[in-house]
Amino acid sequence: MKILIKADYILTMDENDTIIEDGAVLVEDGIIKAVGKGIQEDGAYVIDDRPAILMPGFINTHTHIAMVGFRGLADDRELMDWLQNYIWPAENRVVDEEFIELSVPLALAEMISSGTTTFNDMYFFPEITARITREAGMRGFISEGVIDFPTPSAKSPDEGLAIAESFIKNWKEDELIYPVMGLHAPYSCSRDLILRGYEMARRYGVPLHMHVSETRAEVQQIKKQYGTTPVRYLDSIGVLFDGFIAAHSVWLDGEEIDIFRERGVGVAHNTQSNMKLASGVAPVPDMLKRGVKVGLAPDGAASNNDLDMVDEMRSAALVHKVHRLDPTVMNAREVVRMATIGGAMVLGIDGIVGSVEVGKRADLITVSLSGFHMMPIYDPYSHLVYAAKGSDVQSVLVNGRILMEKRELKTLDPEKIAHNARILKERILSALK
Repeated sequence: MKILIKADYILTMDENDTIIEDGAVLVEDGIIKAVGKGIQEDGAYVIDDRPAILMPGFINTHTHIAMVGFRGLADDRELMDWLQNYIWPAENRVVDEEFIELSVPLALAEMISSGTTTFNDMYFFPEITARITREAGMRGFISEGVIDFPTPSAKSPDEGLAIAESFIKNWKEDELIYPVMGLHAPYSCSRDLILRGYEMARRYGVPLHMHVSETRAEVQQIKKQYGTTPVRYLDSIGVLFDGFIAAHSVWLDGEEIDIFRERGVGVAHNTQSNMKLASGVAPVPDMLKRGVKVGLAPDGAASNNDLDMVDEMRSAALVHKVHRLDPTVMNAREVVRMATIGGAMVLGIDGIVGSVEVGKRADLITVSLSGFHMMPIYDPYSHLVYAAKGSDVQSVLVNGRILMEKRELKTLDPEKIAHNARILKERILSALK
């Protein structure tokens, strides 16, 4: 199928951040065949959302999508209180295969509706998440969250590793599903578990995804336990590599940033979750300056409370300005790069997605400029970061398949999802009584 997408501005996010005005993109068999002005193709299906921006889809580098079921359940608490006293107990009572079946389509619909085309997920029952994601047509990096204590899907770390290995074997060759080795964090995984998870990731050639240095309390705990910081500890046992995805990474010093750069580690920056849980402000400007790969992420909807990457971009731009007392830090173009090609680099797929270039897969979105809040326009990067809303996203393609057109979801049933969300709430409230 040939698809021709027209736009007022094409943000290519290529090496030169090329912007093409009044252009079009031709897609054929899921691949971008042409980008530029004056492109015509007889017989092509035309998507014309003008006035609009055409750009790569957003890449969410760290999330727990099924946690949409816990959205707003335990707000205004610090991380360890939130986890230990609310989230983990709720998960143990509620999370099972049915919970995943009900919650994942809700999360996918929210992400597609706000322009996310790829996400990196760590949670439980990954086979179900992968199946639903594949059917919906999204690109998903998915892992079983392995940890030192029993989880909803595994009675022990050994069982968690077995689930992870089976999942990796089952999905390793899929075009849209990328299996990942997921380890929760240095404070919740033993040294032996981390080493076994690392060995599995390397043996199968998959990424390793872990929360690292999210809070000051975590750093203090690891120092007390191992005599050093989380990053130095992980480096000392040899598990950092080009393929390691470090979520949060708030409490890093300059030497640790250099370790990340030297080892090729990618960082998932979770601005709003870090703010909401008062975890701190990650030194992202320093990471970017020193050449660390950084992507953007909303985390889970239980700690954000949404999966909207447009909203996340605005927060990412603003929080660093006020934190550094410098309005020039984290300009709009840098933030859009983090949300697109930067995220692709973190996940290791920048060779196939993340920019609008001939030969890449057609993971594309259009963003409407018709809203009053988008008028007038001088700089499309500025509008995306400081003015746009997730609801301005009009059309979404992944691998050349249309997942949403003019705000209409094509691969998911909105009425069924809304109905199941009500069932999900009733199920959770009943279990927590």
